[in-house]
Amino acid sequence: MKREDRNFAERALKKLLIGSQLDGFQFGIGPGIVRVCFSHYSEPDPDQLWLNIEVRKIAIISSDEQLTTISKETLEELDDEESFQLLLRNRREKVKDIWLGEDSPHLYISLESGKVLYVNGHDENYECWQVGDNHGYGDGDWLIVAVPGKEIAIWNPEEFK
Repeated sequence: MKREDRNFAERALKKLLIGSQLDGFQFGIGPGIVRVCFSHYSEPDPDQLWLNIEVRKIAIISSDEQLTTISKETLEELDDEESFQLLLRNRREKVKDIWLGEDSPHLYISLESGKVLYVNGHDENYECWQVGDNHGYGDGDWLIVAVPGKEIAIWNPEEFK
């Protein structure tokens, strides 16, 4: 992943999600996909923000030690029930910060409680996750995707530099 792509993606993710709350989740578009919904309740008409997780190697990290030792190799892919329970236990948490891994677009979403939602960002064959606005069917302005090969792709409004 190129440093400039990583930096641009982090700025976009921060713009979209910081201050929003984990608002819910739903079954994704295909089997094994989880869609996590976020909302900015402080805005009068907030966008519908979402995170699709396709390769469900996710975790909630509650200590700095766990944060330094977590990797895609140490995680098992969760089934539907495990994913939903993990997210349900952290509902209404407010997003405090976001960053990506150094070499792969692993997604780290820091919550106000001090916990961090980790989403694996590397798979040789599949997109691990996508973040976007509105419903994600072509009517949104933003789409950030962890693509195969440790890369990140970004579609954004032209005015965002």
